[in-house]
Parts: sequence; C-alpha cells; structure tokens
Amino acid sequence: MRKRNFITLIIGFILLLSCNKEEKTTFEIGDLKWSLTIPENFKKVPEKDWDKVKNNGIETYEKVTDKNVENKDIENTIFAYKKGKFHTLESNYKTFDKSENYLKSNKELNSVTYETLKKAMPNTELDSISSKQLISGLEFDSFEINLNYENGEKLTTKSFRRIFGDKRISINILYRNKAIGKILIESLEKSKFE
Repeated sequence: MRKRNFITLIIGFILLLSCNKEEKTTFEIGDLKWSLTIPENFKKVPEKDWDKVKNNGIETYEKVTDKNVENKDIENTIFAYKKGKFHTLESNYKTFDKSENYLKSNKELNSVTYETLKKAMPNTELDSISSKQLISGLEFDSFEINLNYENGEKLTTKSFRRIFGDKRISINILYRNKAIGKILIESLEKSKFE
C-alpha cells in the first residue's frame, strides 16, 4: 500500500512538472487571434520591466542618430518572455498606414536597426540577412543580425514582420545559444494565426 502511494505521488509530481514546462497562449490583436506555445523555462517579463527595455532602446536610437522618436512611432507590446539574460521572445504591433509602401518601409526599418546597432557597438562585427519565413502557412519578412563581439561572444537577433489588416505585427527573438534559437523558431513555425 505504501509503495503504491509513493508511486502515485511520484507520477503526480512528474505530471505537475510537465505542466509547467510550456505555456500555450492565445493573443488577440484586433480581429486577429494568434496561438503560440511559449518554450520551456521562458518567463513572462512584467510590462513595467519591458517598458524600461523599450525606453533604453529609444534612448540609444536617439543618441546614436540625433533623431527624436515620436509617440506614433512607438510600437505596442503584445508580449515579452525571457530566459536568462540572452534569450528573448517578444512581439509588438503598430498601426500601419496603407498609403505607405510596406516593402520600402520594412527595408528602411531593417536598415535603421542595423545602423543603430553598428553605431552603438562600433567594436562589434555585424552581419545581416533578409529572407522570407513561413509561420502558420503565412509568409513573413525576416531580418537577421548576427553580432560577433570582440571577446568571442555571439548573439543573434531575428525579426519577423507581416501586415494584418491595418497593423504591422513584429515578432522578435534574441538568442546566444543556437539550440535555444532553434526552439524559438520552431515554436513560431508551429504557432497558429486565425
């Protein structure tokens, strides 16, 4: 009897642990519903903490470019998750003026991102690539920057963008460990847009 209770307790504990590994979440952005499984051990970043990250990014951009960021240019955060210091999964949206040329706007955004990082980290080698990525059967524009630091550290940042109605959705990942980067990309590829 005691052995059976112990086994039941162990099975219950294992089931409890397995429930905490991944979190399937549905986000609603206007008419859009997006279901995504957050990878294991990624923790939701509180809004106030993520606002600090965004503000630091805006300050760096303004310092490096001598340009002011207007409120209309600030993106709305959908979510932000982190695992340690160097692994992030974040998404945001911005109302997109359909009179603008999306491809030109996207190319300019990629260029500004690259140039801002290059000026902010002059001793870091950067290389980038633009491509297309299928997520939930939909084509997204992808932009990847590989950062190679002087001390041998490497980071990769990858953005996926697409227009849905009047909104440009951006999904951004940052990773140091390639295996974690692969998990993040697989999670995105398996996500569902309705």
